Amino acid sequence: MLLESQKLLLFSCVVTFGFFMHCFSIIATAKASRLQSSNAHERERDRTYARQQFTKNFRDLQETSQSLLKEHENKRLTSERLTKDVRSINKSAKTLRSLMALGNLAVPMKIDKEIKTPQQFDKSIRRLAKHIYDFAHNPIHQSSKVFNTDQAQQAQTDLLAIIDLSKALEEKAKGYALLPESP
Repeated sequence: MLLESQKLLLFSCVVTFGFFMHCFSIIATAKASRLQSSNAHERERDRTYARQQFTKNFRDLQETSQSLLKEHENKRLTSERLTKDVRSINKSAKTLRSLMALGNLAVPMKIDKEIKTPQQFDKSIRRLAKHIYDFAHNPIHQSSKVFNTDQAQQAQTDLLAIIDLSKALEEKAKGYALLPESP
């Protein structure tokens, strides 16, 4: 009889243990589901934030470039304004480069960092504006469905040129001088 009661007790312990394991499994599954849901929500929030940052910096880069070129062409650009604008351009370009996750496709371009004369400033400011225009109008920004490595490489190359040229202009901005009037 003792053997039968021990078997019954053991059986009830196994059933009880199984029941608790089942409950713990349900609780763990529910927690994991909430955690996955929370992680998915966080990932979506991070993607939304990255898109907003990209849009803001993409717009700032273009607006600052257009304003800089316009001030330069209208002969109202000062060395202080040049410094401020190229610093802003540099910051936006670096942020865009970090957000673009294209790997390291850029082909470094030779940037003439000897900017001393009004003609060199004019050429450098126009070249910077051209790189920004080319980057902004690169077809890679039009569609995310088709990835063209040549376009991605050109976008990264333009960004790298923007970063390097804006830094060079910032370093030389104190010597900025307007082009003399043409006769």
